[in-house]
Amino acid sequence: MTVSVVMPTYNAEAFLHEAITSVLRQTVTDFELIVVDDGSTDGSLAIVQSHAQNDPRIKVFSQPNVGTAVTLNRAIDLASSDRVFIMHADDVMHANRLERQLAFLEVHPELAVASSLVNHIDEKGRVIGQDNSFLFTHEEIEEKIQLNKLIGFNHPAVVLRKSVVQAAGGYRQEFWPAEDIDLWNRLAEQGHKILVQPEILLDYRIHGGSASISRAHLTRKKVRWLRECMLRRRRNEPELTWDQFLAFRRQTPLRRRINEERVDFSQIFYKAAVGHFAGRRYIRTVGNATLAVLLRPRYILSEMITKSKWRMKSLKNKRKSPL
Repeated sequence: MTVSVVMPTYNAEAFLHEAITSVLRQTVTDFELIVVDDGSTDGSLAIVQSHAQNDPRIKVFSQPNVGTAVTLNRAIDLASSDRVFIMHADDVMHANRLERQLAFLEVHPELAVASSLVNHIDEKGRVIGQDNSFLFTHEEIEEKIQLNKLIGFNHPAVVLRKSVVQAAGGYRQEFWPAEDIDLWNRLAEQGHKILVQPEILLDYRIHGGSASISRAHLTRKKVRWLRECMLRRRRNEPELTWDQFLAFRRQTPLRRRINEERVDFSQIFYKAAVGHFAGRRYIRTVGNATLAVLLRPRYILSEMITKSKWRMKSLKNKRKSPL
């Protein structure tokens, strides 16, 4: 059975060759790779076309820039299989990703969406952390729903049912860069089953383009918006538009808004510090870490200790492994 892998691209030439190669090296070979270039201004389209000349499984499409969510919807629409694997143009599939996720779906045929755990890697492909997602059981998902907590997991490690996602309206561009979280929660509300597979099957790359402070701040604001929309849907109330949400936020007490911004920026600066440390940009590491600690001392110091313990354990295991 042929399965579909979809990859939206936009100015991803730095990592695109590695991403495509990781798909082509899968242990499962019966697949199509649908790449939709969203108006790249670098060499992304040429890289994809070069690969397509050598492998008939690759299908290339290009369009003017319309945004990630719209591009994902088009790629899914072009897929010939109902099982669609999402892949980002800067990440790396483990060679057995398709094999293991297909096996997981055999055990859980009820699933509309499944994801997996991931490694976090830097620009040079070095592992700088690991995912700490849970959501391994239906009970955990149901608890999130009952407590009105958002469901989120690793987007580029997702396999989904095309028919279910399209029936739900697909991704919504206005929620970018949190369009995936919006979709998962709408699906869960409709009773569709979702799980995370407890295996690391992808390397998720954190780099300047994906981890900019401005984009991270926008993401957290969009997440607050989509959570408000989620709560309104569950109360059978109409969703707010982005402009309505911003106006609604301005009515929130100033002290609460300041506290939420403090929490947001502490997380943003901490993640930036981790990325700079992995890239050996130590001055930027110190600057961002200092800002993070000043904004939220107890939580950030706890995170630093946890990250340090993980790194020491990783180095210890690496020394023990045979050459």
